[in-house]
Parts: sequence; structure tokens; C-alpha cells
Amino acid sequence: MSYLLEKIASRLKQAREEKGLSQRALAQLTGVPQSHISKIESGAVDIRLSSLVEIARALEIELELVPRPALPAVQAILRSRRNEAAHTGAGAVSRSQYQLDERDDG
Repeated sequence: MSYLLEKIASRLKQAREEKGLSQRALAQLTGVPQSHISKIESGAVDIRLSSLVEIARALEIELELVPRPALPAVQAILRSRRNEAAHTGAGAVSRSQYQLDERDDG
């Protein structure tokens, strides 16, 4: 399995466990069979995009395609938010990462 697929599988499993969901419960929420979720998390299969989207939605994970040049900035923001949450004892960050100005909303 490639490093990226391994990282995605690990993150999905971590998010599922953080939500206190079993694989069976996640399967019921997503319509993806529990046996397939197990195979995804263990890296035994490549995840289909449609399955990834359904699982991410159920786990309240946002999927975004980030242009490679912007990736270091995005990673720095995420690290900063995780560090902030760790220092405050907060779990998931509840406030938005950004806010639209009046002139930004179209």
C-alpha cells in the first residue's frame, strides 16, 4: 500500500475511534459494508472515491483538494490548530478556521 493510502486509512480509523463508532455502526451510517470498512482500514483494498466520500461525511471529515504549492501552509495551519486544541484541552476545534468578510461572499 502506498504511503498516502496508508495515511488516509489510518486517519479514517482514528476519526471513527474518536467518534466512538464501531465499524458496524459506521457501516450502518454509510451503507458501506463493515467487512469493506475493515479492509479499508487495514489497507487490504483501495478505497473507492464514493466510499471515501460517504465515510468522510459520516465522520465529519472534510475532503479538500489542495494545490501542492499551498500544502505547506495548510499543514502549518492544521498543526497550529491541533497544538492549540492540545494546550487548551479541547477535543475537536469547534470554531471555523476562517470567516468570510462581507465582500468575500460573492
